[in-house]
Order: sequence, then C-alpha cells, then structure tokens
Amino acid sequence: MRKFFPILIVLSVNLLYAQNVLQDRVYSPLIKTAKLESVSSKIILPIVDVNQSEGLLLSFDELDEQTHRYEYTFVHCNSDWTQSSLQPSDYIEGFETAMIENYANSFNTLQRFVHYEQAIPNSTTRLTKSGNYILKVFKEGEPEQVVLTKRFYCIDKQCETAASVMQAREPSLRNTHQEIDVKVLSLSGLTFDSPHQRIKVLVQQNGREDTKRFLPLSEERATELIYNFRKENIFEGGSVFRIFDFTSLRSRSAFVENIDYIGGENIVRLRQEELRGRSPFVSRSDIKGQYYVRNDIDDNEALCSDYAWVYFYLPMPLDLEGNFYAVGEMSEWRYSQQNMFTFDNRLNQYVLKMLLKQGYYNYQILYLPHGDTVGQYQKVEGNHSETPNRYNIFVYYREPGNDYDSFIGFQSVEYH
Repeated sequence: MRKFFPILIVLSVNLLYAQNVLQDRVYSPLIKTAKLESVSSKIILPIVDVNQSEGLLLSFDELDEQTHRYEYTFVHCNSDWTQSSLQPSDYIEGFETAMIENYANSFNTLQRFVHYEQAIPNSTTRLTKSGNYILKVFKEGEPEQVVLTKRFYCIDKQCETAASVMQAREPSLRNTHQEIDVKVLSLSGLTFDSPHQRIKVLVQQNGREDTKRFLPLSEERATELIYNFRKENIFEGGSVFRIFDFTSLRSRSAFVENIDYIGGENIVRLRQEELRGRSPFVSRSDIKGQYYVRNDIDDNEALCSDYAWVYFYLPMPLDLEGNFYAVGEMSEWRYSQQNMFTFDNRLNQYVLKMLLKQGYYNYQILYLPHGDTVGQYQKVEGNHSETPNRYNIFVYYREPGNDYDSFIGFQSVEYH
C-alpha cells in the first residue's frame, strides 16, 4: 500500500480553544483509529470512577514507520464542554503531563503504522475531581502542537436515575419519534436551594453530539426531580444502524460488494446503499454506531489489522440544498469533508471514500441542509418509533460556592 507521508498538520492550543467548546478531534492527517475505551467494556462510554483504579485505554495509529514521542494531559470541563475554572493542580494528582510509553510497529500489513496505547489513570497520574474531561495528546515538549483530543467522563456517583423510553405521546409523532422520561433520585446528600440551577440533566441518543440536549425540570418532589412531558424529551427515532464487515481482506462478508488490491492499496467497495426513507421498519441487531478493530488472520488486532480505502455508494439524485454524511464513531459523530458524500456525474450517484482499519463497523447516512447543524434521518434512513436506540443520561451538580460542574450520575437505557 502507498505510504502516507504528508506534512504533519497540527493545531495550536489557541485555535483549539477558540470556540470554547472542546471536542473529540484528530488534528494530524497521520493519526487514525483514535479510540478511548473502557477497559472493562468496549460498548459503553469512556467513563472512569474517581474512586476506583480501573479506567480507560487510549489507542491510536500513526501512519508512519518512524516512532514519535507524545505526551498527554487532561483538561477539566463543565457540563457543556467549555473549559472549567479549575487549574490542573486542582484535579490531577501526580504528574500534570506524562509520556505515552507503549508503542509498537505494525506487523504483516501493507500500510505501515506505529500503534500507541496508554492506560488512564495510572501510577503517575490520577484524577481527583469528577466532571467532563478532555484528554489532550501533543508532541513531546510542545504542548501547543496538539495531534488529538478525546472526551471522557469521571464520575463521583451521588444520585440514582430512573429512565423510561417510549413512543412519543404526541399523536402526530407516535410512529416516528421516541420520548424519554427521567427521574433523579437519592439526592439527600446534596445541598441546593434551587435544583433547576444546581442540577443539570443531559440526554444523548446513541453517540450523536448534534441532538443531545439538557432537559428542563418539570416537577420537584421531596426526594426526586422529574424531567418529562417536554419537547426536549422527544427524539427522532431514525433506523437501525447500517453494517459492514471487512475483518477479512480475502473474502467478502456482510454488505461488501468486492475487495481489490490496486496500486499497492487495499480497496473495499460496499454494496449500493439501500434507501430506507419510505420503507417500513426492519429490525436488526447493531452496536449503536460504534466499530471494532479486528481481522481474520492474527489475534493481535491492534498491530495486524490492515488499512483499506472503503467506498460507499448512495443512489440519490444531486441535491443542491444540503449534503449527505456517513455518521458514527468512525467519523467521530461529526459532519466534515472526511465523511461527506460527493456526487459522481459518471456514476450518477453519491460516492464516499474513507481510509479505515479492518473491523466491524456501524454507521448511518444523515442529511444536513446547508446552514443547519442537526442532521436529519428522514431522507435516507427514515424515522421509526420502534428503533432500538440507546439513550445516555448524565447528571451534573454545581455545589454552592463552586464555579464548575461535577458529574454525579449516569444511566444508559435502550428502547426495546
């Protein structure tokens, strides 16, 4: 496979924070397959308990045969992912920056790369405050040369939640939308005189960043807070995630049309996408938009899984009012040039090409009108109230006298 040696592009810290809201981002074109996962389960969000040692694993590849030295640090954030007022010494016990010590070269792959890993927390660095966090990775000795940032959560559980998901109560939305009702319980240990100011409840559907929202408080009772019967509690249902599997580069598997080796590169062409906007709901198991790295040759998935150019084909006419995107963990749940379909006049359909590591992938195709920030299911995926979406519920607390948010409660619930 042709080697990737573009000029290393990084983003200064000043530009990174210019918009205040800190994001999951990769800023170097050489960095691929950046993941931050729970060591106990790869299917839940990256959440670490402030009172426990078991944590997370950062991993990423650099498409280069030469090893580079990287450091990492942490940035404490509020519930809206703006940087909090805390200084690193307020929430880090140990070294405020540390080296990524674990790395190895790929083995038996066409695309050469160096794989990096780092356990968090560890013997040199521990977090002492709950909240939202950014893990920032940068070139050794150059903290302004950021190559990637990953979001994660540190919880200090101080409450319970009870959530239920159902068809939307509004008659006009019952077949297309879902509604989630939330209760926050066991708050006796917390101090607040105004719960709508001190307690914040945020709901996220699957991993989508563009539709997550804070719920308004509906009712305050002696021992619980109620969040229901509001428009913010209603989400589009969407459809089950699309799937493709290229754990093998020797034989076709689910939704793969063909596999080629052209010009020193692996080429994987997917079957033409099905348009589901007007189709009835079809049930199928999925992994809620995530992906797993794996291959069929060697158990060392990190070092022996190769890269391939994956082609997606969307049989839609040219649309001048918006763009189509393949969205999921593989795209960092973003809408960017890297995961946007472009119209191919020769093929008379939309085409997308992404460089991906061997594995099993989930994604959806969303439509984003020009000028909008929220992707739409309806044009390609359709909307169904039966869709088994996962809803993540986050509870934040701002203690009197503090000017930062603590993360005190979490629940993940699926609609069946």
